[in-house]
Amino acid sequence: MKNKKPRKLALSAETLELLRKHRVHQAEIKLRNRLRYHDHGLMFAKEWEDVRGHDTLGDPLQTNNLGQREFEKLIKAAGVRRIKFHGMRHTAATLLLESGASEKTVQERLGHKKIATTLDIYAHVTSSMQQDAAQKMGALLHG
Repeated sequence: MKNKKPRKLALSAETLELLRKHRVHQAEIKLRNRLRYHDHGLMFAKEWEDVRGHDTLGDPLQTNNLGQREFEKLIKAAGVRRIKFHGMRHTAATLLLESGASEKTVQERLGHKKIATTLDIYAHVTSSMQQDAAQKMGALLHG
């Protein structure tokens, strides 16, 4: 939740399917560990004991672990350049803008109150899109 204001985001069918599969995975863990599982009703929860042997099944993920340990494992597995966890937000916004999503749509997905915030942060994308716009205008004018 950004700006303490909940918002709805549209998700692709593929993303929804992955989330459904993950929900099934979480339900299986709950069933196998019904006496130990701490059910907080979370979609993403711990699936392990902590290093001190404390039973943390079902507890909330810690953002520092997610950003440092778990995210690092995913980066290595994917073979991509290392970025900070928050960098995924910027990557998503940049990819959306470069793919032609409207600036207003990106603003709403990011939860920025003002379009100027989105445009200021992602000006490098919009300026790189200028060349694309020039080519499109040339094609319209000159065939």
